[in-house]
Amino acid sequence: MSDLVIYGMVYMLPIAPFALYGMIDKASRGMVPFVYVLSLLAMAFTARSYQLLSREFPVAGSAYTYTLNGLGAFAGFLAGWMVLLDYIIIPGLLAVISGAAMNSLLPTIGRTVWIIGFVGMGTILNLVGVSVTARINKLLLCLMLLVLLIFFGVGGWALHEGKGHGELTMVAFLNPHSFTWAGLGAGVLLGSSNFLGFDAITTLGEEVRHEKRHLLGAAGIGTMAIIAILAIAQTWVAADLAPGAHILSADTAFYDIARYAGGNWLFVLVSVSTALAFGIPCAIVCQMGVSRIIYAMGRDRQLPRVMSRLSRRNRQPWVANLFVAAVTLLLALEFQNHLDEIALFQNFGALSAFGLVNLSVIGYFRFKKQSTKLFSHLILPCVALIIVAALMSAMRLETWKMGGTWIAAGFTYYWMSRRFLGRDPCIQA
Repeated sequence: MSDLVIYGMVYMLPIAPFALYGMIDKASRGMVPFVYVLSLLAMAFTARSYQLLSREFPVAGSAYTYTLNGLGAFAGFLAGWMVLLDYIIIPGLLAVISGAAMNSLLPTIGRTVWIIGFVGMGTILNLVGVSVTARINKLLLCLMLLVLLIFFGVGGWALHEGKGHGELTMVAFLNPHSFTWAGLGAGVLLGSSNFLGFDAITTLGEEVRHEKRHLLGAAGIGTMAIIAILAIAQTWVAADLAPGAHILSADTAFYDIARYAGGNWLFVLVSVSTALAFGIPCAIVCQMGVSRIIYAMGRDRQLPRVMSRLSRRNRQPWVANLFVAAVTLLLALEFQNHLDEIALFQNFGALSAFGLVNLSVIGYFRFKKQSTKLFSHLILPCVALIIVAALMSAMRLETWKMGGTWIAAGFTYYWMSRRFLGRDPCIQA
């Protein structure tokens, strides 16, 4: 259980608000802590659907496996295709964030060099085996929590000394004068990306001992709650310090607030820790998650079977890992100056897969197993579906266009693989 929670915390990153604060603040007009509360509630319903299905199917594949068994082979492929978009973009997104942060501190070294270095390091650490990465994750998580503790201490002291609002206020949490539904929706869309890692825990179903696999769903929900508490706390402190800070841009808002609270040393500490956290531990676990989904789809012949090859030495899906590394590098280099576009494109894949997983709860329990639990197996997943639809409706037209292109590519691949290659999915339920 502890390894699963650590994996989830590293995936979601306790200090992720350091990088996202400015964008959420701009969208929500200053109500960042409230956005994180709503984001937690929005994702909790879908997390519960994952918990139910992970108990039934504790194997690799996550959304792909659940939808395959709940709605059928084609729906399973579509869920896998959409979650593949989510997971395969995340490592590239992280590499861009880390490269930009390090480039701002060391301008003489370009973003491209940093991106190649972070992608290479994550790939090597993934190939050495899950037991090694688990130990590295524990060490890096401790360092992230230490940085967060330092920020709480310095930020709290700065408020005590009269900086910003001089105390924690409800105005920084929820300001009715700046409240708009559109702004709140856009903020929640961005804030919910902090909690997308709860589903990644379920990709490790085959690397957890059989008698412990029932803990997958519980670990996801528990981790999400811990990350939410930390996110709300740190953004609340930052929001009450913000009125006195000189914020240069939305991308650097949290770092500028840290400089105002504690000086240049805190600015450097927060900036470097953000770059390293996104670039090393989070990139490791993100690449680990997507490689296992590709492995599961390759094993079931939904993707080329070569993707299911395992290393003889440590049983790692090495072909899938190298494929993810190549795609990550290409995406990161292409979008290195368009961070917002790649972030929203990633959310499109995640939320689409979440919708199919919620439908799978209804399909599997209500129709296949003839469950009579109306509230648990029908009403709650329907609420989750409505929330997912509401979040997706807040996306930009450009995001929908890119998402539609990805879906069209998936339909084309699915049809051609069956029409010309004669592939039928070899299901392993």
